[in-house]
Amino acid sequence: MNWLHRNLIGSLLIALGANAMPLAVRAQMTESPISPGFWSFPRQKLATPQDVVAACRLHFEVQFADGHFFGLRTEKNEKNVIEREVDDVGHCQFDRQAQVDHCEMHVMHPDGSVLTGTLDSKYSYDPDKTLKMTVMPKPITDTPGSDAPYDVYPVRCPADAVWGGLNEIGQPK
Repeated sequence: MNWLHRNLIGSLLIALGANAMPLAVRAQMTESPISPGFWSFPRQKLATPQDVVAACRLHFEVQFADGHFFGLRTEKNEKNVIEREVDDVGHCQFDRQAQVDHCEMHVMHPDGSVLTGTLDSKYSYDPDKTLKMTVMPKPITDTPGSDAPYDVYPVRCPADAVWGGLNEIGQPK
């Protein structure tokens, strides 16, 4: 094989490899990547550690080793005082065969209504190795909410960010 043929074949293999690379790589897992601890689930990738801290101060979930969890939302009221509210509770179990985290949950809304349903989450990695969850909600209770799939980018919350958010009181007017 001459030099020209080797270069053409090499170029062709490189081009085919580049075009065949998937946009997201499905993760093969033996357990859920959402391990015990504090987590936030923003709908966009976070660029900096400061973005992670900000997301965790607005909402985080406490994940237990047995799959149970609860979420805490932080908001300022009309007096500019920080209020914390449990906004979801549930239990997740990872199905190795299906590669899906199946969660049963209750979501509490500020108006007092409660949405009961399930979520199935599949995990993949973006080309930059960012973990992505594709969430497929299945509401059980009647709700005007959507059952369309959506993506989130789970981030582990630093304990000091969670603790700082829990101790923040805000400024009274």
